[in-house]
Amino acid sequence: MPEYEGWRFLGEILILLGGAVAIGALFEAIGISAVIGYLITGVVIGPGLLGLITDTETFTVVAELGVALLLFSIGLEMTPAKLRGFGLRGALVGLIQVVITLVSGLLVALVFGFSLKASFVLGCVIAMSSTAVVVRLLIDRGELDAPRGREALSVLLAQDVAVVPMLIAVGILGSGSAEDISATEKLTDAALGLLFMVAAMSAIGILILPRLLGTSVFRTNRDFAIVIAIITCMAAAWGSHELGLSPALGAFLAGLVLARVSFSRQIRADTAALRAVFLTLFFTSIGLLANVQELLETRILVTVLVILAIGLLIKVIVTWTAIRITGGNRVTAIGAACCLAQFGEFSFVIGAEANSLGVIDNTTFQSIIGASLVSLLATPIFVSRARPIAVGMNRLLVGLGIWSDRPHLESEISETLSEHIVVIGYGPAGQEAARTVRLAGIEPVVLEMNPRSVKQAIAEGMRAVQGDSSHYEILEHVHAHDAKAFVVTIPDPEAAISTCHQIRMVNQDAVVVVRGRYARRLGELESAGADHVLSEEATIGTLLGATVVARATGIAKSGSETWPAPSTRVDDEDIVQEFEADEPTEDGDES
Repeated sequence: MPEYEGWRFLGEILILLGGAVAIGALFEAIGISAVIGYLITGVVIGPGLLGLITDTETFTVVAELGVALLLFSIGLEMTPAKLRGFGLRGALVGLIQVVITLVSGLLVALVFGFSLKASFVLGCVIAMSSTAVVVRLLIDRGELDAPRGREALSVLLAQDVAVVPMLIAVGILGSGSAEDISATEKLTDAALGLLFMVAAMSAIGILILPRLLGTSVFRTNRDFAIVIAIITCMAAAWGSHELGLSPALGAFLAGLVLARVSFSRQIRADTAALRAVFLTLFFTSIGLLANVQELLETRILVTVLVILAIGLLIKVIVTWTAIRITGGNRVTAIGAACCLAQFGEFSFVIGAEANSLGVIDNTTFQSIIGASLVSLLATPIFVSRARPIAVGMNRLLVGLGIWSDRPHLESEISETLSEHIVVIGYGPAGQEAARTVRLAGIEPVVLEMNPRSVKQAIAEGMRAVQGDSSHYEILEHVHAHDAKAFVVTIPDPEAAISTCHQIRMVNQDAVVVVRGRYARRLGELESAGADHVLSEEATIGTLLGATVVARATGIAKSGSETWPAPSTRVDDEDIVQEFEADEPTEDGDES
């Protein structure tokens, strides 16, 4: 009976979600992304192992809805301000990485005997990395603002955008047989369909939605806005499917349209819960497709290992090259390449789409799933060991004479330099520290990895050297053994800890003052040799409290009933002095 079938499907969804939460939480507890737990859940309870769910076709629509919502959310994030924030170089790095990886993967697959269509799909699969897993790991480790974290994020953003044309191309490859429709006709139909979708969504976004959502009825009840956003997403996905394009493409265009709406941020927040549920079902549904018995067959297992080994090698080499040729530091490039070595969630999306359209056979699809799962399982190791791997590789290649460890860019450094202060890192914090040192009548020596920052310091009349402060030879070059003090402003905790270790190997007596980005890492910095660690979180918290107390107290004294305008800017030093006026410090306390 239909009713019975419906209730059985609901039960299977509950099994999937319950298992995903249980295994995902277990993986999170041991430091592995929950996304991997969701994939493993599908593998375990699917037909390949326990067989609690055998009819995987019923979850196809649910999985496609999850992908549609994922691309819808990506479209919502594609605001002009955010794209400008990454800059032209970030977009260029991502574009180079995606295109060269895709082409390299395609050519290697052709050499191994895959068809042109299957080779293209494999190239797309290899080109993708996991935004969900990598960003989560970098945030948990406090490394998203580290140089390798910023490089990785720019590439991930480019990959998120590139998945749309990839899905279009896969759809073209799978639409009809070669005898029925020529490639030119396929491309023409897809182009016309895409133009129609863009025109329709633009008209809706410019002419209809602003007027509709701006009416008093829809402004007073935000539920309407959420429902309209979901309707727009699903209608675009359905329309795209009817035009022979990927449903995910329509959802992405809907997100781009709504990103320009004034309350797009609220839409992102309100649809996050729904997106989380459908994405969880998507990842578990992909796991359902993994047939463990087939994966253990010799020919498929060999294919998995070949795709994995060659794919990881191509990703690392191409990512490193893309960052280097656009002016990135070589150690940073190695670290970012390690973070992006895996195949991502969109690899499953592209593989599943290609398999459903007959572009690749089931054997190739199972191999893609196996290789992607293994690479994702190894991602926490790659991310956590990215910096040690990068530093080790750099030292090995320097030792072999393949490249030099001398600074590429520097101002004149006197051989008699001594009793100086070395400022390590020339970002906003390092610039302020260096200028403060100059105001005290001391000329600092700036040590920075970014060549643009080195040029800026030199232009401002400072002595500056480009190099990695965690390298003994670089510290020797700036006469670290004769320095009076060091100011370490690097936001990356791992790099700061490594730098402190190296400083103490060169100079045991100098004063070392370090920027502590996260409170949980302060002890490690002190153990590494820092004399004074200034906690950003504690300092900002103190200033926030001082600001509100100072302003609230001033308002109470004046009898005003109105708070200052939100745009009021207050000098931090004035706040602290005003706050401390009523609370004298203890004698001798210099902190």
